[in-house]
Amino acid sequence: MEKMLILLKPDGMVRRYSGARALKSILELGVDIKFFQVLKPKKEFLADRHYVEHKGKFFYDNLVNFMSSTELAVIIASGDNVVEKVRTLLGKTMCEKADPLSIRGRYGTTKGVNLVHASDSNETADKEVKLWEEIINLEEGKDYKKEMQAYIKTYENFPMIDSVRYREVSKDLSEGNISKEEAEKIIGELLTKETDFDEAEVSKLPALITENILLG
Repeated sequence: MEKMLILLKPDGMVRRYSGARALKSILELGVDIKFFQVLKPKKEFLADRHYVEHKGKFFYDNLVNFMSSTELAVIIASGDNVVEKVRTLLGKTMCEKADPLSIRGRYGTTKGVNLVHASDSNETADKEVKLWEEIINLEEGKDYKKEMQAYIKTYENFPMIDSVRYREVSKDLSEGNISKEEAEKIIGELLTKETDFDEAEVSKLPALITENILLG
């Protein structure tokens, strides 16, 4: 049986409805949930372990800053062909190019701000699961699927903003129709309508999202 790592990213955490619906779609694949917990890994772990292969790339700093900006929902899932099934459900990395019915096509904000990380091959899955098992506390006999279902139930009917609105802001910024400051203000206002996070946590995301847009 294959095992893989799935992370609900900061945009999926803050945008409560979208994150919950993404997780619900993953459960509906019939995969086994071996671990589920909301936690905040150390920035150094993300930078020097999880994303170390990207160090030096143009998007690395933004990626690490974004992924360490809030808590993450950490999931280990297993099943036959689980990596292929989940990756197909997620859709392409760049959400504008993803199938509209995929998770990223439906809920992704812009470019790589795409709600969910998932291991992209069996080799990567094996490496990521072993890595994250170093920092999580796996409890024998715990019903992690039930924990995940409880999280989904809490947020699946939360207020939401259509992802199209975020992509309109992204397009306007990319084309120079609005400034970075204007884009940050709009994105901040949109995020606050979708979340119960406190203002200090939400305030970190608009600048990181707009930076991601401008990185090209």
